[in-house]
Amino acid sequence: MRSLIFLPPEKLSDLIESYIKDGISLREQIVEICYFMQGGVELNTAWGMSFEDREIAVKIINKRLKEKNPGGKEYM
Repeated sequence: MRSLIFLPPEKLSDLIESYIKDGISLREQIVEICYFMQGGVELNTAWGMSFEDREIAVKIINKRLKEKNPGGKEYM
């Protein structure tokens, strides 16, 4: 039988808040990939990408954007 780990209410609230922020970040990253791919990757396809695949896509997109604008910032 597994033992449950109980968090004090203030810690549980922090954990829930971090999950909400992570979810928002994930949705933003997926939409940004679709936007920068200019229709080359549809939303449903982007949702199916693994974490590692999304990270690779973001890395390549940033690289290409920097090539177009060497003094620019990272976009994602």
